[in-house]
Amino acid sequence: MRITSALTTVGNALILQLTFLVCALPLVTYGPAAVALQRQLAEQRDGRVTGVGSYLREFRAACREAWPLGVLVAAASLGFLAGIPFWYAVDGPPGAVGLVLLVALLGLAVACWLGLLQAAEQRRGTHWRTWLAPAAGHLATRPLHSAWAVVQFLTWLALMAFAPALVLVGAGLIPALIVHWTLGQDRARARELSAD
Repeated sequence: MRITSALTTVGNALILQLTFLVCALPLVTYGPAAVALQRQLAEQRDGRVTGVGSYLREFRAACREAWPLGVLVAAASLGFLAGIPFWYAVDGPPGAVGLVLLVALLGLAVACWLGLLQAAEQRRGTHWRTWLAPAAGHLATRPLHSAWAVVQFLTWLALMAFAPALVLVGAGLIPALIVHWTLGQDRARARELSAD
């Protein structure tokens, strides 16, 4: 019985991942697609039924709530993809300083993005601007959790660079799981305290 339940959970997560890939194909919809995936995985953890239909409903809601995030994520990604090789190619101290600053900015951007995903999961039906305060609050109060999440996320990006086929399996799933396991510890602790 446990094996069947585990296989069902994994299969459902992979179906959600493939649906995420289709919805995120136009790069400007990556943000809402990631928010919808984050919420659907939370639904699955809570024992509710998830699937393609519920994901698409959640995606439509996330598009209404967070379409600017898709544009911001796409623009920031292109900026980092162009900026890092540029500063790497510049010789001498200016190149090193520029590269260090850009990589630090990338880490901060990733921490903010993961914090926004966590806030989006908790604040359904609200505009994306209302997610900024909880994301910044988590970053300020739990910097080590945020830093560890950034390390995990950048490691995942490096793995995808060396094995692009991993994009099919976890482009959206792995960041969602990083948010759950690394940044979601506060939710688990709050549930334990409320149960006592």
